[in-house]
Amino acid sequence: TQLTYVELNQHANRLARHLRTLGVGADTMVGVFMERAISMSVALLAIHKAGGAYVPFDPGFPAERLQYMAEDANVTVLLTQKHLADLTPFKCRHILCVDDESPVWANANASNLAAQQRGEHLFNVIYTSGSTGKPKGVMVLQEGVINRLLWMQQQYQLTPKDVVLQKTPYSFDVSVWEL
Repeated sequence: TQLTYVELNQHANRLARHLRTLGVGADTMVGVFMERAISMSVALLAIHKAGGAYVPFDPGFPAERLQYMAEDANVTVLLTQKHLADLTPFKCRHILCVDDESPVWANANASNLAAQQRGEHLFNVIYTSGSTGKPKGVMVLQEGVINRLLWMQQQYQLTPKDVVLQKTPYSFDVSVWEL
């Protein structure tokens, strides 16, 4: 499957508009229970366009850990894929399959939304391994991500001709720089 950047942006804008109708805005934590796919990229971008912060739920993690994380983060909206929707080990008010062929948001406006985030708003919440007890949610702010990306651009001088491998699972902080 392929999407152009324009198509990715349009899909994300449509989903973001729907997320806003569900109450997603600045500092709202939205769960992402997905395997790596284009739909995952759409989901992550849509969450940010809606103003929210994503909380990654790796489908390979134990159910008990995922349930604890969902409760701790107070996740009420979960983005997933059709083949994983029935495998979600916790309850959530809204579960949306991003790879649905005819989603509710399919006909929403595809134009860019007005930004709702500022530097002090959340970008994501990544949970630690929990090796010293229960996993802890690390809240990453927008300004931290922007600062890191600006430093990387200055340091590595990336151009449109460069390609960056996205090898890290999205449940780890380093994945942000790769995405």
